[in-house]
Amino acid sequence: MKKVLNLLSIVVGIALIIVCADLVSNKLSKTKLTELDEIDRNAIEELCQMNALFDKKYGSDEIWNENYNMRDYSAVITRKEDVGKGRTYVINMTLNRNVFAQKIDLPSEYDGIPVYRLSYLAPETFKLAKIEQPCFETVFGSRVYVTTYDTQSVMFNGTDSLEEAYVKSTFTDAVESIDIPTGTSAHFEKEAENIALLGLEYCLIDDIMSAKSKEQLDELVEEYVIVRDYQDEKYPDFAETRKNIETKYGCAQYVFYDISRMIDHNITFFNKEESESITFYSAYYYLCTGRYNSDVSEFLDDTGVVYSGAALCRIINDNSLKNEWESCVCENTSPYDILKKYSARHKDGSVNKTIDDVKRAYDYEEIIGLARTLEKELKK
Repeated sequence: MKKVLNLLSIVVGIALIIVCADLVSNKLSKTKLTELDEIDRNAIEELCQMNALFDKKYGSDEIWNENYNMRDYSAVITRKEDVGKGRTYVINMTLNRNVFAQKIDLPSEYDGIPVYRLSYLAPETFKLAKIEQPCFETVFGSRVYVTTYDTQSVMFNGTDSLEEAYVKSTFTDAVESIDIPTGTSAHFEKEAENIALLGLEYCLIDDIMSAKSKEQLDELVEEYVIVRDYQDEKYPDFAETRKNIETKYGCAQYVFYDISRMIDHNITFFNKEESESITFYSAYYYLCTGRYNSDVSEFLDDTGVVYSGAALCRIINDNSLKNEWESCVCENTSPYDILKKYSARHKDGSVNKTIDDVKRAYDYEEIIGLARTLEKELKK
């Protein structure tokens, strides 16, 4: 019995030494942002920079209405290869009295945004280590966004970017009033005419976003509504699902683009840097000819809708087509419905154009020829 007690004492003693060593190391080693390695430093700076945009001392909270203020959100980030091993940081939460947390000294421009590093022995670290996908979890009694960041870079690197994940996840959480179901059984009908109508809409989106005058803008918006309504009437199964996706996830994508621009990352449509951006119609061309790096069905059912929804938000906002339009979205009005109401109010009284008029204004033969090529591929 004595031997067992001695052995137990040794085990407990070793455990205490390990705990104390980790706590002391966490408290005394690399407590300044400038002392952290480049990947950790970049990850923290990126989230702090985004949070600072919503602090009135630094910038603006006009990216969205009061339903979305990122400064109200906290995040827990962990390096992918070090989950549960002491590379976990809590951003925008105060943990002064937590023995397992050490505050990181930040530059003055991030004053007011607390950042803490967790010891790898913190009870929360073990809980966080089990999380495989970005999500919201209750940590230290508060609901926070939890995700991992890349081992090579945290700057924009496609859909895995920390920036995109944090912005879009906090946005869709913040605007919970958008109670719109997604993931329904409705799918984009993949026949040539439906695909071609999408291509025609993409031509119009490109032109609307580069319109040079109010008159040109109004005419193009009217033509877009004509094509969109015609498509919705002929292919009604996907119409409502499309508006649902545009409203919640398209708006989230738009917010991501806005914040990306403000922190000089300049990510734009189709997740490209501004200097490498592609037009909507070129994306359609690439999709139909097999050159777009995306699953075609997923693009037509979801991804492309998110991008076009973000574009509609940008068109409405950049052209001031409706005051306080964000509030309308939060009340379950889709960006397309806002655009359609704007078009109805600004018609000049002339005879309405038809779908054939719009087709003649563009090279519809090329558009539908590409659609037929894609239809054949999808039927193989």
